[in-house]
Amino acid sequence: MTWRLIADVGGTNVRFARVFDGLVFSERRAYPGARFESFIHAMRAYATETGGLEGCSSVAIGAAGPVAAGEIHLTNIAWTIREADVEAEAGAPCTLLNDVEAAAYGALTLTERDYTLLSGPAPDLSRARRLLIANIGTGFGAAALFRMENVWASCPSEAGHMSLRLPDDAAELRLAFPSVEHALSGRGIAHLHAALRGCDDGLSARDICANSARDPAAAATVRLFSEITGSVLGDLTLAYTAWDGVFLVGSVAKGCAATDPRAMRAAFENKGPMSERLKTVPIALMLKEDPAFFGLAIAPVHTF
Repeated sequence: MTWRLIADVGGTNVRFARVFDGLVFSERRAYPGARFESFIHAMRAYATETGGLEGCSSVAIGAAGPVAAGEIHLTNIAWTIREADVEAEAGAPCTLLNDVEAAAYGALTLTERDYTLLSGPAPDLSRARRLLIANIGTGFGAAALFRMENVWASCPSEAGHMSLRLPDDAAELRLAFPSVEHALSGRGIAHLHAALRGCDDGLSARDICANSARDPAAAATVRLFSEITGSVLGDLTLAYTAWDGVFLVGSVAKGCAATDPRAMRAAFENKGPMSERLKTVPIALMLKEDPAFFGLAIAPVHTF
């Protein structure tokens, strides 16, 4: 029986699994990346523990960072992953994806119970042709999906490093937040809170969101965070013409992005002549665990 090997490579851990037809996962393993000198060494350890690579028909790897010329250089681990090296090791074609790109493909496996609608009309994934997926967690990332005939193609980005345009009433903070990721991330919420208070009280993003119902400074932080989120998502929706829906993933998105959906929605739609068009775009939060794993399981296979 043939199967696909998938690997989700993070800054701390690398996770592997085998995927069989019908999205059946088996032999899940996670290893500290620092334990190995390279991805290939980690892959060999997994193969040794799980019975080898016989029957592997393809490999799909998601990792944080841009993919260029079939390789990716990781930031937090001194690894370079090359499709050619993996193909030689596995004897099967390899597809290397940005981690958010992998999560974007995961959106295609969603059912109604796998997401919650934050604002706008309900999405119809059966008819969708263009989607935007944004990850708000340790950092910020975004990728789009485009349907051509019956095939979906992805377009990754480095949106977290775009210049950030703050709301007019927060313009004095501009120098402290030069890029999107400086505000839309876990540390970004803490930085926003410190900037609005005029001091750093050491609260985490989770604490700030939890305190927003009773602490004016936390409430102001969450509102500003929601406004920035909406504005950035609106810009990316226009850039990709992702009219069929925006899906948020990531730990911060789950914890805070839905806290002030009205502020987010207002900023999302505040795009001049395109405001009416943006009113028709759903914004939803993915609830499904491990969307990147599911995305890697169905991502198109590169051929030799």
